[in-house]
Amino acid sequence: MATKLKKWALRYFRYYKDKFIFKLKRYTIAILTSNKSDFSIAFSYAFGTLIALLPTPGFSTAIGIGFIAVFKQLNKMAVLLSMLVWNGITIIPIYWLSFKLGKFISNTLPDVRVENEVLQQILLYFKQFALGNLALTIPISIASYFIALVLLQIARKLRLRKVEGRRKITA
Repeated sequence: MATKLKKWALRYFRYYKDKFIFKLKRYTIAILTSNKSDFSIAFSYAFGTLIALLPTPGFSTAIGIGFIAVFKQLNKMAVLLSMLVWNGITIIPIYWLSFKLGKFISNTLPDVRVENEVLQQILLYFKQFALGNLALTIPISIASYFIALVLLQIARKLRLRKVEGRRKITA
């Protein structure tokens, strides 16, 4: 029974790993073949990172799709790629760091006093988490803009060299 369960779990894991890698490749190729500017794509990726890192677990993709529908100048694939990169597994350490950083920052700020002790604890934890999340999300989003811009320029140059190499061979 246990070996059947292990085999099933491994097949299940491989299936979703392959599916994740396929989507990652598809979105990356769509971005590289896009006719939008590098700055527009990098901004879209950074914007998607900002949305994905905000504390809206489970709703960040829906929020991203809503912004894509409203703002047509955003690159759809870049926003979706950032949502794919900042998934539930990669977001857990960010949320943990958000709480730890917020705990450090909020020690200097006055607490909100409420009659109910449970509500006061909830507000304290929310304040710590929200402050830490903003303190982490904004720099990570800005850094992701520059990283995406550099990686996109490198990838497009490599792709251009590859196409030119093919043209030389056929000519």
